[in-house]
Amino acid sequence: MAGFADRFRVREPIRVLREEDKKRIHEAALDVMETVGVRIHSGKAKNSLRRAGALVDDRTSVVKFPADLTQSLVSKVPRNIVLAGREKEFDLPLDGRHCYYTTDGCGITVWEQKTRTRRLAVMQDIIDSATIADWLPYLSIYEPMVVPSDIPRHLHVTSSVKESFDITRKHVASESTSSTEEAKVQIKMASEIVGSLEELRKRHLLSAMVCTMSPLTLDEHATDAGMTWAEAHVPVHITGMAMMGVSSPATYAGNLVVNHAETLAMVSAMQAHEPGSPAIYGSVLSNMDPRTGAIQLSSPESLVLCGAANEMAKFVHLPSYGGMGPNAKVPGMHSCLENGMIAMYCALLGQEVNNGIGMLDCSTVLSYEQMVVDDDIVGRTLKSAQEIEVSDATLHLDIIKEVGILGMGPKKGSFLGERATMKEVREFYESYLFPSEPFEKWEAKGRKDDLTVAKEKADWILKSHQPVRLDKDISNRLDRIVKESTLH
Repeated sequence: MAGFADRFRVREPIRVLREEDKKRIHEAALDVMETVGVRIHSGKAKNSLRRAGALVDDRTSVVKFPADLTQSLVSKVPRNIVLAGREKEFDLPLDGRHCYYTTDGCGITVWEQKTRTRRLAVMQDIIDSATIADWLPYLSIYEPMVVPSDIPRHLHVTSSVKESFDITRKHVASESTSSTEEAKVQIKMASEIVGSLEELRKRHLLSAMVCTMSPLTLDEHATDAGMTWAEAHVPVHITGMAMMGVSSPATYAGNLVVNHAETLAMVSAMQAHEPGSPAIYGSVLSNMDPRTGAIQLSSPESLVLCGAANEMAKFVHLPSYGGMGPNAKVPGMHSCLENGMIAMYCALLGQEVNNGIGMLDCSTVLSYEQMVVDDDIVGRTLKSAQEIEVSDATLHLDIIKEVGILGMGPKKGSFLGERATMKEVREFYESYLFPSEPFEKWEAKGRKDDLTVAKEKADWILKSHQPVRLDKDISNRLDRIVKESTLH
């Protein structure tokens, strides 16, 4: 019988997978790709892979990848890329030394804190969430957050991206593109902003998400869009979503093998079609609820998988992308617990792009309150994950000797009056949302609960923040591109 202390046993800190474990997972995925294959419904991807040397069965659409071919194609992905903002001030290098946080998309409804109800999302929510995202100091990337119910379905993606470009100077990521035509419209808009398609290939103002289908399948329309993104060198977040026990084995290692095989298959298709196109190893992995089969995006298992997938990305020298996204149905303690854990975990493991700020219920509900709370979580996380500088300037040995022992000498052991202290305390983290104040002061201000404070902050941003808009002529050209597109 296990002893009491055994329930508290944990792995070694920080490292999720040993080097030999990563090697075994990688080799197992290559084995699956070579012997089982991946079913690819995109004719464009199959033709490019066939020319590169993959074995394509046109009857079943199953593509088998010789291991050396996969290794060769994956090696063509550029190692360091920059996700560009509209202005260079907001450029984000993916170099393994930064950790960025982004909103997430696909919200169908919006949480109304005053009535504690949900309502259908509309285009104004794209405008408002992009405005808040533009202001938030720790949010790096804006991804349109909702599916607007008040515009035609065929314009959901392109109109949302157009509004995003118009409002925020930060990098814009596109989600839910479901056709080549939608991708082309977005590429044309981004090219207008940077000056040309050739410039867009160098300056990555736009990135896009393409999801795989577990197990071992690449969808036709999303993969066709991926080939179009690759042609324009738009970075693609290849997002596997294998669920333990449903679309992958119910073990960490088995789930990672399925995800790795799917991701490398999509990377290989992109490189066979357009060598050198940028790709990001994205993973939003999870387990099922064993009682209901429902997805568990912020479970401890999902957290472990997120960290392990990040390490598999680094194993094949690709930038990494993962997901926040609480299971919590409403903003509050539950959602902050889940997002706080995953935000800190990703930062300590060095995951480069982390999405999900402001969303609830597995990224289906937008909450303006959660947006600002999550941004504060990220601010605290990034401060906690900073490197500690150890140098003569930070050791302050001379000041320690001068100040001396508590209660003794002319300075009585206090560092408060030191010039260095006055300068350095300005670097301490201060929450713009939850200031440190005595209980009596909080009580005098109305004893407001945290979500009321967050709601008031979101309302203040919407009232006070004036985003730097796109040049009016460019904005009008983007409107015409959307209206004149052949989407239907």
